[in-house]
Amino acid sequence: MKVTLIHTPYYHQDHMENVWFTSNNFAVNPPMGPLYVSSILKEEGHEVQVVDVKAEKLSREEAFEKIEDFDPDLIGGLLIPYTADIALDWYRDISDRFDAPIVVGNHAVKHYPEAVMSNEFIDYGVVGSALNSVPKLVEYLEGEDVDLSEIENLAYREDGEVKINKPDENTEDLDKLPWPDRESIDNSLYHHMASKKSPYTLVITSYGCMYSCKFCDMADWGYSERSPEDVVDEIEYCVEELGIREIDIFDRDFLLNRERSEEIIDIMIERGIDVDWTCRARVDEVDQELLDKMAEAGCRLIMYGIESGSQEILDTEHKGITLEQSRKAIEATKKAGIESIGFFILGHEGETKEQMRETIEFAKELPLDYAQFFKLSGKPGSSLYDQITEELGYDYFDKLIRQEISQHRLPRPWTDLSNEELEEMVLEAYHEYYLRPGYILLRLKKLGSLSELARLTRVGSKILYTRIKSIFS
Repeated sequence: MKVTLIHTPYYHQDHMENVWFTSNNFAVNPPMGPLYVSSILKEEGHEVQVVDVKAEKLSREEAFEKIEDFDPDLIGGLLIPYTADIALDWYRDISDRFDAPIVVGNHAVKHYPEAVMSNEFIDYGVVGSALNSVPKLVEYLEGEDVDLSEIENLAYREDGEVKINKPDENTEDLDKLPWPDRESIDNSLYHHMASKKSPYTLVITSYGCMYSCKFCDMADWGYSERSPEDVVDEIEYCVEELGIREIDIFDRDFLLNRERSEEIIDIMIERGIDVDWTCRARVDEVDQELLDKMAEAGCRLIMYGIESGSQEILDTEHKGITLEQSRKAIEATKKAGIESIGFFILGHEGETKEQMRETIEFAKELPLDYAQFFKLSGKPGSSLYDQITEELGYDYFDKLIRQEISQHRLPRPWTDLSNEELEEMVLEAYHEYYLRPGYILLRLKKLGSLSELARLTRVGSKILYTRIKSIFS
């Protein structure tokens, strides 16, 4: 069977935690979900086309022409809650244009399978893992003797009624998954805000998280991980066979299981793999010895969830870290020759403007290379989103996916600040952090490529634009 996997475009939505210029400019990452599904299908002998609309900068008509030339028997893609209305608009047009069933997967289907299947142009939804469900669905569509009711993790309609088969519990052996099909995309099209080399890709070594921060939506997702050997084999393949020069280890927390992470690092050093890589970690997981070893293995940048410059707020959010731990971690990271990004959140429960100012000042005080500031937002699956649902009297994303409402800003019942006031504080944080003359000179000295200069110029111009606009408004 011929299958097209399309990565529909995404752009800023009013309910997002980012401000508009960060949503659209800080990263263009490869579509890992479709790439995993592509590998799964290719292992079964099927022909797959991957179309990444955003990365390839395709118009709708250009994307449809590519699909038309391939002439698929099945079209699949992602559906996440935060950009569901954009994706559904594309899938509706795809359904009108092509005589092929449509299957979607990812978080929106996991959280809202009935809402997803209420859209008549969506034929199937994958509630959990695609490893077994998608190949079986393809067999069914090819006319094989397969019972839809026996396909795990599948949502479908039967006689007008939505059926949802056994859900995925995220307990699968991740080593059974084939590596993502990076051969079907142009890896030079991708980057994140601080990447310096190209081609660039993501590698996922674990799934989920074991911490319980109040603002996170992964508390009930469980945690599973790949073996160190499988991870390093994939990294080595990316470098040796695909010419990848920079890798972002896209785990929520790469150092969560330190013993496993150190084994990955040790194997990379033993094999002499020459690649720059980045990762995410908590400030309470690192020490100088580990950081020095990570640098030896090629680690160039670590992204830390620092969240706040107020210890009171950190304690309220059950973050489990201290300001002093953040200071020591960032200083040790710099000493190891590794760059750092700090993630900060404004608008916590009961947080005052004075406490937000503490966060901004703390970010400026730390020897970080980059900082990213977010508006605290409730995501489906988090306790904060339960508060939003109670305040509204309905589930916003359920209605958005059913296309009963248009996207709009959501209330934040845990704070007395208006959405406008919170956005102003986030913009103020960006202005104060990035428009410092000393910081600008530092970034210019550390430039790694012309493409990095172009990206930083684009983002910097937007930060400057919002600053000038705020002065004259």
